[in-house]
Amino acid sequence: MNDPGVLIKVENLRKTYGKTVAVDGLSFQARKGEILGILGPNGSGKTTTLKSILGLVYHDSGEILVNGLSVPRDRKRVLESAGAVLEGARNIYWYLSPRENLLYFAGIRGVSARRAAPMIESLLRQLELWDVRNKEVRQFSSGMKQKVAMACAFVHDPEILFLDEPTMGLDVEIALSMRGWIRTLVREHGKTILVTSHDMDFIESLCDRVLIIRAGRIISDETLQSLKARFSQKTVEIVLEAPLTKAQSDAAEALGPCQTVGDEGVFRLRIRLHQPRRILDLMDILRDGGSVVRDFSTSENDLEDIFLQMIRKEP
Repeated sequence: MNDPGVLIKVENLRKTYGKTVAVDGLSFQARKGEILGILGPNGSGKTTTLKSILGLVYHDSGEILVNGLSVPRDRKRVLESAGAVLEGARNIYWYLSPRENLLYFAGIRGVSARRAAPMIESLLRQLELWDVRNKEVRQFSSGMKQKVAMACAFVHDPEILFLDEPTMGLDVEIALSMRGWIRTLVREHGKTILVTSHDMDFIESLCDRVLIIRAGRIISDETLQSLKARFSQKTVEIVLEAPLTKAQSDAAEALGPCQTVGDEGVFRLRIRLHQPRRILDLMDILRDGGSVVRDFSTSENDLEDIFLQMIRKEP
């Protein structure tokens, strides 16, 4: 790779299953110390992309480089620097304890039990598994199993971590603790993480950059800050004592799509402003028309709003 900061480089990746095109010409990069989110509806090619990078499926064409190594040609060496949690917690053994799972996965990665011991204890404590370290995993909740899977993916201290739907089935408390742990990995240890998720709050609070994939193609590749600025919209809801006049309605419509709903003398105006700063113009329209405002609230586009807008657009 020309840029030493780039750990993963994918060029024109294509993968088909029979007549179904799963990934259709994907190109992107991931840099050291970056958390890259990959979003898309079901069947968009997210998991196939991760598995292709790991060499778990063979792509039809294109090039994948991880740390300058070609996949799948150098797959064994690539896996030495990578950890993965794919398809829930299926990569762990339910009749083993967390400690036994960690010892097993350290061993198959070439890490001796003596050398792995400090990392295993650290992971068990960080992920709040220490008190159940000798209990069979099959007795755990789905959230606890997922934490064991995360620990096993990291036991050999990989440079890159691949997470496919890491919060699926987790309650809010465990998802929050997982988010904090992932942030620590990046901040304190410089790890690079690729993560897919349908949990938009998780992605929005965690990722530096987001790829949005639809039908196997990237339709957006930019930072969260840039994406939110590009799709910035403010929704305003105002409770009025009387409906808008025709002139007020026409003027408000020029600022963005709006609707007024009346119910027993209370009228609610809801408007999605094309430009957030036009809220001052809206207030002028209400004031000049003699409207009495009883209540007022605003909300702005979050990542889920933006995601839905993008995937619903015509190709």
